[in-house]
Amino acid sequence: MEAELQILEEFIKTNPDYRELKRYLAVKLALSGYDYRSIQEIIGVTPGLIAKRKREFISTLI
Repeated sequence: MEAELQILEEFIKTNPDYRELKRYLAVKLALSGYDYRSIQEIIGVTPGLIAKRKREFISTLI
């Protein structure tokens, strides 16, 4: 889990695209234990987008 968060942190630091930053921040929060509803309220992305991006991120690690 810590390694995944560090990968996301590096991506967030180096990606200038606001939309991608927002999506990966949502994944980071989900992996950190935030529930999707809280993430939706904080960042303004849908739970479906959070789930999709989280699945995509995890599949890149396998």
